Amino acid sequence: MIGYQSVFYLMNFIFCLVSLLGAFLLFQVQPVISKFILPWFGGSPGVWTTCMLFFQIMLFGGYTYSHFLAQRRPRVQALIHIGLLLAAAALLPIVPDSSLKPSGAEEPVGRILWLLLRTVGLPYFILSATSPLVQVWFSHRFPQRSPWRLYSLSNVGSLSALLTYPVLVETRWDVVTQTHIWSWAFVVFAVLMGALAWTNQKRDNKATPEGDLHPQSKTHGEKPTWLRRLLWLLLPGFASLVLLATTNHVCQDVAVIPFLWVVPLSLYLVSFIICFDHPRWYVRGAWALPAVVLVFLASGLSKIPWPVGSLLHEHGFITDLSIYFGAMFLLCMVCHGELARRKPGTKYLTEYYLLMSAGGALGGLLVSLVAPQIFKTFLEWSIALLVGFALVIGVACVGLMPKWRGAKAVTWYAVWLSIGVTGLWMMQSWEFKRETPLERTRDFYGALTVAEERHKKIGDVIRYFICGGTLHGMQNTSPEHRRDALAYYGPETGIGIALTALKSKPGARVGIIGMGVGAVACYAERGQTYRFYEINPNVVRIAQKWFTFTQDLEDRGAKFELALGDARLSLEQEPPQAFDVLQLDAFSGDSVPVHLLTREAFALYLRHLKPDGIIVIHITNHFLNLAPVMERAAQEFGLHTVRIATTVPEKLNNGHYSADYILLTRDEKFIATHPPVVPAFAKKLDVPLWTDHRHNLFQILQKH
Repeated sequence: MIGYQSVFYLMNFIFCLVSLLGAFLLFQVQPVISKFILPWFGGSPGVWTTCMLFFQIMLFGGYTYSHFLAQRRPRVQALIHIGLLLAAAALLPIVPDSSLKPSGAEEPVGRILWLLLRTVGLPYFILSATSPLVQVWFSHRFPQRSPWRLYSLSNVGSLSALLTYPVLVETRWDVVTQTHIWSWAFVVFAVLMGALAWTNQKRDNKATPEGDLHPQSKTHGEKPTWLRRLLWLLLPGFASLVLLATTNHVCQDVAVIPFLWVVPLSLYLVSFIICFDHPRWYVRGAWALPAVVLVFLASGLSKIPWPVGSLLHEHGFITDLSIYFGAMFLLCMVCHGELARRKPGTKYLTEYYLLMSAGGALGGLLVSLVAPQIFKTFLEWSIALLVGFALVIGVACVGLMPKWRGAKAVTWYAVWLSIGVTGLWMMQSWEFKRETPLERTRDFYGALTVAEERHKKIGDVIRYFICGGTLHGMQNTSPEHRRDALAYYGPETGIGIALTALKSKPGARVGIIGMGVGAVACYAERGQTYRFYEINPNVVRIAQKWFTFTQDLEDRGAKFELALGDARLSLEQEPPQAFDVLQLDAFSGDSVPVHLLTREAFALYLRHLKPDGIIVIHITNHFLNLAPVMERAAQEFGLHTVRIATTVPEKLNNGHYSADYILLTRDEKFIATHPPVVPAFAKKLDVPLWTDHRHNLFQILQKH
């Protein structure tokens, strides 16, 4: 008896360790490899979404493989799986080869998927199959014990990977070191997983328990109906869609900080942990009722009549994020709770996981590939809220149903139906009745909008260019004022001062990273050259179709040049440009392409800059304190800096906006004649030098 207990505890420990380690590596590799390749594809938030799509597809592949393998004889299972473990280990370390780096003209989604497949495809595939295989082998070895807590344990491992990455891993090691540490950890996992596979092949081939693993389930291992199987697909599919739609919405309209995708994904995993740990944690009414309230609030946050909506929205983006993430979490709880209530017996365990993963991949495909093709905005967010509201209304109605029959029951359902119909009618009016702009378009790099209105103070019609929810440029459409520099580019701003200083230099060359509407072209004089670097073809098309800055530049006798593609890749391939001024103004929404702010990037800029040239960096940002990063880079290269911030109160808005610039140069005369204008909110931070392989956005997150 003592010997059996010892073996049980040892094997149980190994099963738990493999579940934890496999899940930890599965989710730790996502930020590691995504961060590694992010600079190669322009730093766009779309890189994260595409990576997530790849991981969901590979998860489905791993679950398909585990379902196939579980039907084979134990010895065949061991031989096949150990062989794949050895093959995956042979491909380590998972450092992307430089030959996979894009040249700049390729379609990004396909290129990213191919790169990930070449680099982490097989190791990730093996890790994806771990959870269902370990649970099947556990149920074979201990048929009287439930393996479902191993599933919750694996989700704990996944969550630990996500939470430790930004606070421990990212802050301690550069991304190359991270890939090597991960690779060694995978070797340890492969040894343990191989040992489990070999142990499993020794069991009696006829011992295949098919009883129910969940004592409170009513299926008792019965063959699931097609309706139940359909729910195994649709419930996780909708949860996945809500996860990605929320991530996109937050990254475009609230706070475009690339690592914010970790927060919704962590909440998504927490919902799995709670729902699959034990049936007592998911009580329909307790989760569905608050979901009704939060989903409704998330839809009408800025539209619900005073005082509720106005008071909430005025508290800023922290309140917004709390409501959006709260609604997403509760929707996932309801989806995963209903999914957990429909768990099958052991015989159908791998099929259950297969359909779950297929649903997750389906949700990812709809958001990442289908939605950008059929929607011009992030409409999947609106659709997810409407469908989610209808779902939680139904679950709340059933979950809170008193023990009534007859007329009382009919009245109960009628009340909930009226609440649902009224809520859906209000939400659809908020989500779909929007003003018609001049143009809307959407691509890999974000959603772009062109609109115009008559300015109340100026009196002229002003045309606006918006990326996500952030204004990226504007122009007065009247002929006599269309050359005026508005928004963040007025004469008193950092870029305005630097370009005005070039008026006496007819042969001056100016480089601009990030075209926007081409507003800085209004400073160009005859004989000067303005060279724009822009990664998004739609931005170039919009700037030349709806705005006249670049055409007016050429009409005045200046030269317009365009380098289409990622700025760093273009600058790496070009001969020295001898710029007098080089402006960095490349943003997607309000996010910062980090690869343009590293030591390697500044070394490249200086190669293209005249000895007395000026690098002008637009650091206006609600969420990130970028000044310390720029100052540290200037210190590294022996450059002087001056910060020039302009403040325009909202009530005095005359077409100009508050702007914050930092200028880097070796020209001491320029620095001496342009004193700094430091904003009141400026904070000094001791930030390490950013490199392509090591940088941490959490260190410069604004605490307001």
